[in-house]
Amino acid sequence: MVDAMDMSTPVTRGELREEIELLEIRLEQKLEQKLEQKLEQKLEQKLAHMATKADLEIWGGALHMAMKTNFEIWGEALFKRLQAELARHVKAVQESFSIQISAIDDKYADLPARVNHLEAAVFAPKAR
Repeated sequence: MVDAMDMSTPVTRGELREEIELLEIRLEQKLEQKLEQKLEQKLEQKLAHMATKADLEIWGGALHMAMKTNFEIWGEALFKRLQAELARHVKAVQESFSIQISAIDDKYADLPARVNHLEAAVFAPKAR
């Protein structure tokens, strides 16, 4: 083809086919570009309201700290509760032992006097 604007020059079928093929290629390229642009826009719109990896890391870190703090508070309260419970049990055991020991002590409270009496009787000073 000599001039694209010159409509009076005849073209062969081969030239027409070449021109149509070039037109198809350009049209496909334009359509691909438009489609890619539309897809990118749609994807950006869809992803715009979603969290990014950085957002998730920040939120996960904050959640981790909150959970850690809650677990620390819970653990400390549990420890104090167990400590108080253990102290009550130890005190109860101590009181029980005191009662048992005092019962044994009561049986032998008069023992020194009895031993002195026996020693006086058995080991009486010999007359010379």
